[in-house]
Amino acid sequence: MAHDMRRIDRELNEMEARSIMAKADHGFLATIGADGWPYVVPLNHVLAGDRLYFHCALSGHKLENISFDDRVAYSAVAWNEILPKEVTTHYASAIVFGRASLVEDAREKQQALELLGQRFCADFPEAVMEEIRKDGAKTAVVRIQIERITGKANRPS
Repeated sequence: MAHDMRRIDRELNEMEARSIMAKADHGFLATIGADGWPYVVPLNHVLAGDRLYFHCALSGHKLENISFDDRVAYSAVAWNEILPKEVTTHYASAIVFGRASLVEDAREKQQALELLGQRFCADFPEAVMEEIRKDGAKTAVVRIQIERITGKANRPS
């Protein structure tokens, strides 16, 4: 269910929200479990078109929750500046809403791992490829198919 943003003066367009998601070093994945409890976990990610990818272990809490309910939210902040004297914070943030699934296709998994490696280890491509070769089979890749992305910012005037 989409909600209108309360502070429409801070609402960003989709292109700005995508830019924030592409720049943010990490974000927070929100899932819901079979027990009804929410679970939020910090992750690294890479944005690729209408998909957001992250990697993780082959089993665990987030994958259990995704298998229960594939609807997820992923939030990231590209920058923030706390201004105590003004009692405010300047920031730029984005939220992805979508459906998460385990990447089963070997080629897509390889490409996603390479994209993650290029994003976070661009100066060490050989090390990235060696790590994928060595541990790729022990690594899960999750795709979030983006259904909606929103952004919000409180920028200096």
